[in-house]
Amino acid sequence: MTKALAAGILMCALAAQALFAANVSFLVMETGLPKESASSQYSALWESSLMDVFFESGHIVSNAPRIRLARAPDPGEFPPEAETDYADAIVGGMDYFLIAIVDYASRDVSLRLFRTRSGDLVAERSHEGCLAASAREETESVRSAAREMAALLR
Repeated sequence: MTKALAAGILMCALAAQALFAANVSFLVMETGLPKESASSQYSALWESSLMDVFFESGHIVSNAPRIRLARAPDPGEFPPEAETDYADAIVGGMDYFLIAIVDYASRDVSLRLFRTRSGDLVAERSHEGCLAASAREETESVRSAAREMAALLR
């Protein structure tokens, strides 16, 4: 009986160590659209896919409202327009801050993952835009890109 109890406690302790859930905050930034135009479904697709994939991977997710930029930030640059949302992510206890920059002129998307404690850029991935044959194909392409980023947190 004592051996079984000790073995059970040991197995629970080992299983708990294997579980890892990062807190991730997302911000979608749009470029290449007139300031007064409405957001497109492409931004919504990226935002919902990122949140779904990270949540399905076992992470805790939150998001900030989308922001429209006059121009795309340079590669690797932390956009100054994201400072307020980044500060909110830190106060909210988030471990990571992921910025998705959606360029409507080319349909390219830049994903930039930052560590909130240090502000370090963990990873940056660019995904070339293309017109998918179907909505399902486009959704799967976006989800695949999101899974690639989520894998960096394991």
